[in-house]
Amino acid sequence: MKKVNLTIATISLLLALTAVGCGGHSNSSNAPGEKENTATQSAKAEKKVFGIFTVNDDGLTANVKGTIVDSSLADFNKMLAQYPKLQMLNLIDIGGSDVSGDINSDKALDLGREIYKKGINTHLVDNGFVASGGTDLLASGKHVTVGKNVEIGVHSWGGGFDGNPNGTAWDIKDDENHIEHQKYLQYYQDIGFSQQKAKDFYFFTIRSAKDSDIHNMTDKEIKKYLLR
Repeated sequence: MKKVNLTIATISLLLALTAVGCGGHSNSSNAPGEKENTATQSAKAEKKVFGIFTVNDDGLTANVKGTIVDSSLADFNKMLAQYPKLQMLNLIDIGGSDVSGDINSDKALDLGREIYKKGINTHLVDNGFVASGGTDLLASGKHVTVGKNVEIGVHSWGGGFDGNPNGTAWDIKDDENHIEHQKYLQYYQDIGFSQQKAKDFYFFTIRSAKDSDIHNMTDKEIKKYLLR
């Protein structure tokens, strides 16, 4: 009886050790694979993000969200280099720009020119919001469309100019020949507006609200000035 009991106990012990061993072996083999998959997914996600631009899985569209900055133009060019078939920018939330520039242009306007030059379309998604420099970006699309319940804000630019460090477009809104207006008038022509439409839209924007305020465009105004 003692021998039988000992044999049964030994078998039970061996079975328990085998079970533990199998469990340990299984865990150790899966862990590296899980880490590798996580790292791969993270790397793929990073490749699709270019500053304010995030390319969607189809490789044909990109979402745009954030403030336009000096590096946004370079980010846009890097994105197109990796996704040359990209056709559409889906604008989600672009409240404006924070860029450097001079009397002739600035980095936000240069970005808009490049978008138009590359034949990229722009679309403001349902419930989307753009204002100021974001509105100029929307306008740069080869074709411009908007979704439902959108907000498109315009106002006078600020930041001063030669002879008036605290000046705004509101201060010179009635002087249509002022040199500070020219780079914007030229920009709208560069993105496909006729000379008259460029003038009409630009002066509409700076006369709509002071730089500290905002005017949300009506459906009628959006159709008149932006859609194409």
